[in-house]
Amino acid sequence: MQLRDQLKSADPMSGNGNNLPEDSITAKPLPADMGDVQLISEKESKPWFYFTVDCQAFYNSNVNYATSISNTFAAWQIITTPEFGFAPRFQDEKFSMFFPKAGFRYQFFTYAEAAPPPPNNPYPSSNNFQVANPYASLGWAFSDDLFLEFSLEANLYNGSGRDWSSYKNFLNEYPLAWQATWFKSFAEIHSFSITGRASYVFAWSPPQVDAFGTPQAGNNQFSRTDNNLTFAWVCNPIREINTQIYASFRLAKYTGSGSDSYPGSSWGGQNTPTYFTESDRLDFQQTYGASVTYSPLEYLALRAFVSWTKSDSSIPEPITGQFEAYNAGTGLNLIYRF
Repeated sequence: MQLRDQLKSADPMSGNGNNLPEDSITAKPLPADMGDVQLISEKESKPWFYFTVDCQAFYNSNVNYATSISNTFAAWQIITTPEFGFAPRFQDEKFSMFFPKAGFRYQFFTYAEAAPPPPNNPYPSSNNFQVANPYASLGWAFSDDLFLEFSLEANLYNGSGRDWSSYKNFLNEYPLAWQATWFKSFAEIHSFSITGRASYVFAWSPPQVDAFGTPQAGNNQFSRTDNNLTFAWVCNPIREINTQIYASFRLAKYTGSGSDSYPGSSWGGQNTPTYFTESDRLDFQQTYGASVTYSPLEYLALRAFVSWTKSDSSIPEPITGQFEAYNAGTGLNLIYRF
């Protein structure tokens, strides 16, 4: 989700200032001692609500984010995200530097076969899942170059497979985060930004029932701290085109007594079980990518992107801890403000 936001160069609440409505100009009389002279100026318009639909389709070389050959396969992936938000803009100058926001987004993750999958993953669509994501945040334009944001959200995962009627909640995450972005422009069309994000994530996986009706323990309760640092170079050769290259680094530290499947389990043993403790697990990921965004209209943005990610973990986890993956594809973003 953080990569999706990084690749989107269109801020849902920002506009390019074009296509002013007919009623956006008004005559304002000057003081009486200056005579009858009048000036024409723009009437400031600050919408409070927004609705966006973002869809990106791309090739994912490692759908399971796995290091073992038996778990690694490529597929086409589509992420569709409708989102509705409330973002009031303060008229009072004393509070105009604050940007509160609250909203709800729902993400649909869909997979399609790109290459023959391994025997234990016969149908890529069996990986389909959905995420409900309510959120609230408060931004603060600390200066012209520095923007701070504090946020609270929830990620509620449901899936998996093609039959939505059988979907079950398999994971819940509750991140509390702060983010700081430093932005600097160079030579009119170039800019550079550094974004740091730190979050504390409390996660809980509800108990499940397998295909044979046998109850399975959940992932217990566990937590992690996510720390991200992203460097981005942006070039706008013309107003409608935005090009970007970036490098992003993530350090995640897991705490608590949670395990991958059963509380108290561990990696190793005679049969090398696939259950392991999350306690003190440390993951480091690095991602490098580039994107081109074309915005022919104020409410429309088209983009193409490519990225490569490498992840290392302090434990020999076969899935999501140690992997390499690259993505390449395109995206569409529609914006409506009111």
